[in-house]
Amino acid sequence: MKPSVLIFEASARAELVREVCAGLEEESVLFAVVSRGDSTAEALAFSAANESLLGVGVGIFGSSAVMQMKNFSVDNPVFRVDNAKLSEYRKLGINAARAVKGGMFI
Repeated sequence: MKPSVLIFEASARAELVREVCAGLEEESVLFAVVSRGDSTAEALAFSAANESLLGVGVGIFGSSAVMQMKNFSVDNPVFRVDNAKLSEYRKLGINAARAVKGGMFI
């Protein structure tokens, strides 16, 4: 598998997944979307971050999205978005990419 930000989703709204992916694409960071069984956004993000070669993962469950970094506590995500405007999900994707590249979060 290529080094990429992993996005683990379960029962996620398709437009939210698209916006997170669009944010990563804007920053030219590779990503992969993987469907997983039912869980929580936090648990999905934690697993994604720890399985990603880049150490950054996103979990999306329903309308909740979480960005996590490897070795951070599952209970302490870096970013969380719930029931927000689509632009907030795109920002989460941008911030995941910037975590990889060492840039400033927005």
